[in-house]
Amino acid sequence: MEQIKAPPRGGTLRAGVRASLSIYWREKKALLFICGLAVIVRVALPYLGILMPKAVLDQIAAQAEPRQFLFTVGGLALLLVAVNYLKGFTDTVTNRTIGTAGIFVALVRQAEKWMRMDFELMEDPDYKEANDKAEKAGNSNHSPAMNIPRTLVELLSNCFGFLLYAGVIALIHPLILLVLLFTAAVNWLMLRRARNYLEATRDERSKLFKKLGALSKTLREPDAAKDIRLYGASGWLRGLYREQYASYRKAERRMLSKNTHAQLTDALMILLRDGAAYAFLIWLVLNGRMTLGDFVFIFAAIGALAGWVSGILTAASDLSKACIEMNDIQAMLDYPDRMNTGPGIPLPGLDKLPPSLELRGVGYTYPKAEKPTLRDVNLTIRAGERIAVVGANGAGKTTLVKLLCGLYTPTEGEVLLNGHPVGAYNRDEYYTLFSAVFQDIHMLSASIAENISQQPPELTDRERVRRCLELTGFSEKTNSLPEKEDTLLVRAVHPDATELSGGEKQMLAMSRALYKDAPVIILDEPTAALDPIAENEVYLKYAGLTENKTSVYISHRLASTRFCDRILLIDGSVIAEQGTHDELMALGGTYAKMFEVQASYYQANSN
Repeated sequence: MEQIKAPPRGGTLRAGVRASLSIYWREKKALLFICGLAVIVRVALPYLGILMPKAVLDQIAAQAEPRQFLFTVGGLALLLVAVNYLKGFTDTVTNRTIGTAGIFVALVRQAEKWMRMDFELMEDPDYKEANDKAEKAGNSNHSPAMNIPRTLVELLSNCFGFLLYAGVIALIHPLILLVLLFTAAVNWLMLRRARNYLEATRDERSKLFKKLGALSKTLREPDAAKDIRLYGASGWLRGLYREQYASYRKAERRMLSKNTHAQLTDALMILLRDGAAYAFLIWLVLNGRMTLGDFVFIFAAIGALAGWVSGILTAASDLSKACIEMNDIQAMLDYPDRMNTGPGIPLPGLDKLPPSLELRGVGYTYPKAEKPTLRDVNLTIRAGERIAVVGANGAGKTTLVKLLCGLYTPTEGEVLLNGHPVGAYNRDEYYTLFSAVFQDIHMLSASIAENISQQPPELTDRERVRRCLELTGFSEKTNSLPEKEDTLLVRAVHPDATELSGGEKQMLAMSRALYKDAPVIILDEPTAALDPIAENEVYLKYAGLTENKTSVYISHRLASTRFCDRILLIDGSVIAEQGTHDELMALGGTYAKMFEVQASYYQANSN
């Protein structure tokens, strides 16, 4: 099977707008209607503002009666007040609510993606890059991607305003409009050059930002802080940080320079545009070809038109950048899974559990890796069989069990459960067949009971929790705590929480596996921190608790797996040896040599 491929980066302007609007349409429809109203009032208010002095001058020039004057000018004034109120309301909503609502929805969707996507994507370099870009694009409620509706309001109001004012100016003289459009075109070209440079250097700046972020994370992590202090690495890292920061700032300054050049051109074009237009208007008035009211109106319209044109260019540029970022977010959300998340064949019934597992010609190569971690693995694990997997660090033991329990999909061959390819089952339903305890044990910031059940309090079987705590020997610890199994964990979240030791976390994880009571049990060196005797006792006890289940045990201590029905030795990316402990010792191969070395080591340390 081919390695998963990342979706193409970027996307069109239309795709970015569609993705953003779809979010608000599903979650906050009212905001989009308010945005539509905002476009109308943003065009109407300034137009009424320049229409007012024209109306006053026209009424004076026509020597209108006071009643007519009051009706015309007063009506416009009341309309101005109403539209101004609506603008204040819509501005408050678009400026303060759009970004906040957008980032909340985006974060929820990203969290949902992290929880439901294939596990192996989390270790895929291409996905990590896509995720980094998405996180950078949505890191604030002020980021462009989170404010696309607001940017659309800016763009549309400027476009409609431009059309309205351009029509008014064209009625006076088309030449004025041509001058204005020419200067606008020059501004657009300069902004486009700046935007193209931004896109061309985006990957470079992203890599520099990522390096700087990784180094910053290293400097503030307690694990790294110990080595930095004990090995005197602070001077070297300080210099490295300054070097990385200087490179990042240099790239940002180059981008700023391009934008500055575009802004200077904009200023020069405004000077040319307004100077020529105003000179022509003055000539028309002096030659009696324009009334004073029309002069004031058109004079204001030309000045406003410049603002509309500048607004169009700025909003279009902002929208383009925002859509690039939104497409980055969407690319992360749409990153394809390889496993079957749709309908699948029914899981085995109780009469066919525990299941058998089979690997046929299975190979697995990690993304970007030059060599496969496993290749041409052929293995049948019979229903209810206890299998031990041993081998040197990095041999592929954990990779093997992740393939068995469906966290990885083979890059070659296939895995079968009860004779059916794993891909034929729904991925999440397939996971219900496995209870696993891995080396890295994660604690939720919740109670001990919730950590064991992996369910909210109302769905947690408290008696079952206590029974599992008793079976693993962790009840002694929980009973000593004031809140017992209701004790909160993870002090970083709950200041009054209890912190567990490494061994206690292992017992909790084993209690969690017993609580699930799945027909397949996998222990991936969860007792590595224990001494050999303690590990052996834990494994024997757990083997007794999991009778009539298909079990896979991984350990780098060979003596701990002697109770298993069969032992697999992984070496050179393949299953090099397999059999019972006695059979492998009689074979006199790699397993026997490793066992003798470990035995001599433990004997030497016990004397």
